[in-house]
Amino acid sequence: MAKKKRQGHYCRICGEYKANEKFSGKGHAQHICKACMSKKNKGIEIDSEIPVVDEDYDDELFGDMEYDMFNPDIDIMPPAEPEHKRYDKLNKEEKAALKELWAEIVIRYWEDERLIPFGEPYSKIKKELLAIFAEHGEIALKDDNNLKVFLHDTMIVTINKVLKRNASI
Repeated sequence: MAKKKRQGHYCRICGEYKANEKFSGKGHAQHICKACMSKKNKGIEIDSEIPVVDEDYDDELFGDMEYDMFNPDIDIMPPAEPEHKRYDKLNKEEKAALKELWAEIVIRYWEDERLIPFGEPYSKIKKELLAIFAEHGEIALKDDNNLKVFLHDTMIVTINKVLKRNASI
């Protein structure tokens, strides 16, 4: 006997089958109904994705897994998602930190290669800069035209300073 196919879609948040009209375009792909998506966007906590643990769990399956809150090797907080910003929206301190970090990376590349980064090497060190800035500054920069202009100008000024310093020695 064949299982009857349900109409509509399943919402993975509320666990209900709902009509197609109850899902938005993104909701169809994510399996989240409009009501749950609205709650999610408003920041209302939804307890759907928390796994249910049976109190009568089997010791053989889980072994001696115990949570030790004093163990420094256990990371209990998930890593924070860096805030996405355009270069124009950075404050003075963030721009200064970005400039200093970029200058260090360019100087290191210049000392290693004695070349101005262009093409693929430029892309590599720019990706390195964005990754480091996202990790330490907790800001994921959008790679827009203003950022490209800033990085290019700073790179040229930095290399010129290194050349002048080396010429005076």
